[in-house]
Amino acid sequence: MATLLDRARSTRFAALAALALLALAAPAAASADTWPMFHHDAGHSGVSSETAVNTATAASLGVNWQVNTGSQARTSPIIAHSTALNRDLVYEGSDNGVVSAYDAHTGARVWWHKVGATVNSTPAVSGTKLWFGSSDKYLYALNANTGTQLCRYYTGGVISASPVVTGGVVYFGDNGLTGGDDGGSFWAINASNCTLKWKFTGFGNPVGSQPLVGSWSPPATASDVNGRALVIFGSSSPEGAVYALDASTGALVWRFATQHFDLDEDVGAGPTVSAPGVNGLADGAVYVAGKDNIFYALNLRTGAELWEASTRSLDPANTWMRSTAALQGRTLFVGYGAGILALDAVTGAKVWSTQDAGLATAEFVSSPGLSGPAGQQVVMAGDTSGVFYAFSAATGAKLWSYDTNTLIYASPSFADGAVYVASANGFLYSFVPGGPASGRPSTVLSSPARNAVVSNTGTLLISGSASDDEGVARVDVGVKMNGKWWNAATKTWVPAFTPNPAKLAAPGKPSTGWTFSVPVPAAGGPVVAQADAVDTDGQTDPQPKLVPFTLTSLGNPPDTTITTPTLAQVFFFPNGRNSFPITIAGTATDTTGAHPGVRKVLLTVLNIEHAEYYCGPAGCPGLPGVFWRAKFISFPATLAGPNATSTTWTTTFPTYDHPHKYRIAAWAIDLDGQADTSKAQVQRICVRDPGDLTPCV
Repeated sequence: MATLLDRARSTRFAALAALALLALAAPAAASADTWPMFHHDAGHSGVSSETAVNTATAASLGVNWQVNTGSQARTSPIIAHSTALNRDLVYEGSDNGVVSAYDAHTGARVWWHKVGATVNSTPAVSGTKLWFGSSDKYLYALNANTGTQLCRYYTGGVISASPVVTGGVVYFGDNGLTGGDDGGSFWAINASNCTLKWKFTGFGNPVGSQPLVGSWSPPATASDVNGRALVIFGSSSPEGAVYALDASTGALVWRFATQHFDLDEDVGAGPTVSAPGVNGLADGAVYVAGKDNIFYALNLRTGAELWEASTRSLDPANTWMRSTAALQGRTLFVGYGAGILALDAVTGAKVWSTQDAGLATAEFVSSPGLSGPAGQQVVMAGDTSGVFYAFSAATGAKLWSYDTNTLIYASPSFADGAVYVASANGFLYSFVPGGPASGRPSTVLSSPARNAVVSNTGTLLISGSASDDEGVARVDVGVKMNGKWWNAATKTWVPAFTPNPAKLAAPGKPSTGWTFSVPVPAAGGPVVAQADAVDTDGQTDPQPKLVPFTLTSLGNPPDTTITTPTLAQVFFFPNGRNSFPITIAGTATDTTGAHPGVRKVLLTVLNIEHAEYYCGPAGCPGLPGVFWRAKFISFPATLAGPNATSTTWTTTFPTYDHPHKYRIAAWAIDLDGQADTSKAQVQRICVRDPGDLTPCV
């Protein structure tokens, strides 16, 4: 017989489900203030006029909804109203190259769009267009209502910077072919049709003397006291400077060089602009943090330094400053290596720091955002340990925190009475005052086991259990195979992560088993299954369970080995930091099937840090002279005995000219067309400077 508690939970579960259906059927009105680009606006104020999240309500913040994006999410969520859909949408990009739009009130995914590589560029909405860059070196324009691609522009460099759109022009920088110290440009692209307006490459003093410099700083735009439109941004290593260009022509207006204590001390933070006349500063001001751990105030018109404030004495670890400041009235709020710092915008004097009250935090790369009415404003940001905080803007006192368990690189956004943030755990969160205070659910994925070899029967069964202090509403399961995800609703394999509801043994109960089945191809191959429970309060397991395994082929596939290099092998530069070849060799055998014999062996070589694949000795298709790209690609090895039942094979690849880790995979394909689905892999090898004996981990 059901207990009163069971009946109460069941009634509550049914009511929540009904409310969710109502929310989907009747979109809510637009927010009083949205957050359409990085740090709210073109000047990067970081301040919302929303008032629901404030000092009186912050302590009651709870999860309104959270969604799994399917991969690490490091872009900052942005929110814009869709008139066509009559709802506010939250846009988020992730490491799997997918940008998605979610309903701001329910978290339901409205659309997704996949591009060729990682998206670390926070999108910007202007009108009905959504703009963002990718590590595949393209700037994209999508229809913000549907996700349909409208146009794109190829820059030739990795785009990590978040674009700003002003006056019909999209401004952003790239940081070179590999995303390292190998050049880059700053771009102005016409928003009407993705064509070039102008391009700036004059980094350094004298102009053009720093050809290895680019930009990953999110630019800001402003007008100086004379009415000249400026675009302002920081430059990457090996330089480290702040630039102001004429927004119409790309001509250099001024350059300010930061101090240097280390070769990698560039300016990755975005500038924050104070308009002429504000706070008594006739020419206006630009505020920006350098990785030299100094925060600078510059004259907006001339670039002359007004003051500087160092965090080097506040941060024992001397961690780089990469946070973009928020400006409210006369106070600046910026993250640094040991907390959040509030500074007087006119003098640079410290107002408070979160360390003052004895709070120990990790580094804040996240750029602070502000919400609340005058006198009740809160400052919110996440640290690199994964904790999302709310502080009093007046005193710096901690009001609330929530642990996502993984790095928070993204900055918060406010709209619709909620605050939104993304975490490297792959989740996008919406928090509201009065949200649930119950515990979060826990998920177990028990079958298949991690790294198991599973017999292929044509149908794959995945199972596990879930528990929660209130009740389990559902378990979402994602299944990835051969680079695509199963979509149970359409019964197709799709490029973007897709959560599918599992069958629960006891829906709404504190503990339940669950199962999920999916039809699988006869060829088999590597599979990744992911599961996370959602409780009756809408909270999700903060650590989804991820289990890799291999599904056997129903046929007779060949076998592949890699004999050299070996796992964790270290290679040293033989002649200084110059590219050199590394040999890969192995064996392949195929003695069964209708036509025994090895037709070819394919390989992938991945630069782990840059997430770029070697295209092979012929180079990348359609990109003359380019040999690495941020998109999966394979290339063939040379076989000693083509079509033989047993053969050795070999190939080489050129290293980058600086230390990196690489991952290698190889698989044979036989004369029947079957592939070795288990793939031979060397998970990592390391290229190091001579004398560097650090283990290859």
